[in-house]
Amino acid sequence: MRLPFGALCFDCTKVADGVYEAGCKSFVVCANGVATLKECEQSKVYDAPSGACADEGSVGPPCGTMKDCSKSADGKFADTDQQCKSYYTCSGGTFFGHNYCAKGLVFNEALQTCDWPADTDPPCGTKGSQRPTNAPGIG
Repeated sequence: MRLPFGALCFDCTKVADGVYEAGCKSFVVCANGVATLKECEQSKVYDAPSGACADEGSVGPPCGTMKDCSKSADGKFADTDQQCKSYYTCSGGTFFGHNYCAKGLVFNEALQTCDWPADTDPPCGTKGSQRPTNAPGIG
């Protein structure tokens, strides 16, 4: 069964039972091919080791770590403390939590979305930092 949420869908029919598409405030649980969206209560966040919601103070980074947004512009920001594998949202000087990028992706602040490291500028990616290579026979 596919579970729609936002513009995304998750198909549990071809994966093992477990937690997928985890963010800090919600996650998808697959059981016997059926997807269920779980949302954490306001004061709780997703705790990867337990696979459930827990109090923010008991959860490690990035979900249990608050960021200071009091002097930040509105937007999404790469969490460099987590090697850019997650990002956080600030609006009106308020911290609105972390979200994870899918495996293998990093947060691209310029595009305000998760992206491939090769397509993302440093410090999160490697775009522009690789020396060009010549193809065979080109000289």
